[in-house]
Amino acid sequence: IDRVLAAAAALSVLLAGWMVFVQPFAGRRRYRRLIERLGHDPSARLRHYRRGIAFEWAGAALVGLLALLAYSRLGSLWPPGEHPGVVGQIPWLAVAVLAVTAVYRFGGETAHRALAVQLRPVAALLPRTSAERRWFALLAVTAGVCEELLYRGFGLAALRWVAPDIRTPALIIITGAAFGFAHLYQGRLGVTVTGLLGAYLAWITIATGSLVPVMLLHALLDLRILGLPLEAVP
Repeated sequence: IDRVLAAAAALSVLLAGWMVFVQPFAGRRRYRRLIERLGHDPSARLRHYRRGIAFEWAGAALVGLLALLAYSRLGSLWPPGEHPGVVGQIPWLAVAVLAVTAVYRFGGETAHRALAVQLRPVAALLPRTSAERRWFALLAVTAGVCEELLYRGFGLAALRWVAPDIRTPALIIITGAAFGFAHLYQGRLGVTVTGLLGAYLAWITIATGSLVPVMLLHALLDLRILGLPLEAVP
């Protein structure tokens, strides 16, 4: 058992190091390459989606392996939720997301200009064709599942493993910051916004003791892109 836990610890260090010190810069480089290729390669965005999907499921598989290796410790690394009733917020949050999406879609020129400013840092990622929209939907669901496994599932468990007495505010701040930094390609504002979102998702996860609510919410937030008037974003 000690060898199994040692193997889990070693893999955890490697995964955490990749998430914090490699992924943000690799993601920014991949996004810049996508921008360069879109000018002469119409299929570049589709390939970007497909690689992202494969990459994220590989990360999720590694988290699954770590869960198997550390099974005897999961009780302490993943305690019951502190406030299970928080799950009742999820339907209201979903309604709010859909309402904001509707405002951007039907709000006229003013709303469209605001949307263009908001999405400008990720314009190269936005789907433009029917095929791209289908693959983007799959990517959105993948991100909802896999990124929550990585940043809330693995992230919270790894911190509790390293520091068993760590308090909830520290868990929220650290995992939120890591999630924001992973979106370095979006610039400073994008890092800040996604960091705050990551902190909020971490709070929901700790409160409910489950990844399912945040997986659903995360996927919905990404899928909402398909309901926006993307033609307003140059």
